[in-house]
Amino acid sequence: MLAHSFNDRDGEVDMVRLLLMQLFLIVDSSCAGNIKKSVPQQKQVLLQNFRRLIDQHYLSIKLPREYADLLYVTPNHLNALCQDLLGKTAGEVIRDRILLEAKRLLTNADMTVSQIAYDLNFQDNSYFNRFFKKYVGVTPDEFRKQLNLK
Repeated sequence: MLAHSFNDRDGEVDMVRLLLMQLFLIVDSSCAGNIKKSVPQQKQVLLQNFRRLIDQHYLSIKLPREYADLLYVTPNHLNALCQDLLGKTAGEVIRDRILLEAKRLLTNADMTVSQIAYDLNFQDNSYFNRFFKKYVGVTPDEFRKQLNLK
């Protein structure tokens, strides 16, 4: 009977993780849906391509100018586009994607914060902790405790 309730607890934690992942994806896609409807097609395509590149390369490419080079536009043009359509800079869009992935990985109780920092290509665990706390308001461990995972 003890093993049965332990398995039920595991199933509940897995369900919470799944629901959190769905929530993160919904929030991310709704933010993408905030593009103004009267925006020229060319700008929409450029923004979509930028977001696609971020999804593919956020672990290795961190700077807006590197994405601008891949898109054959200037960093200023890319920043102006993001500011105009999303109300945030290109750097903020990249950072938001990294934070989304960090939150997703933090829902995995089997990974340590150090492993997550390493997977996200942070130089060290303390830099990841400072980065996360600066933009989320709590440390990765505190975020995890709020989820009751560890």
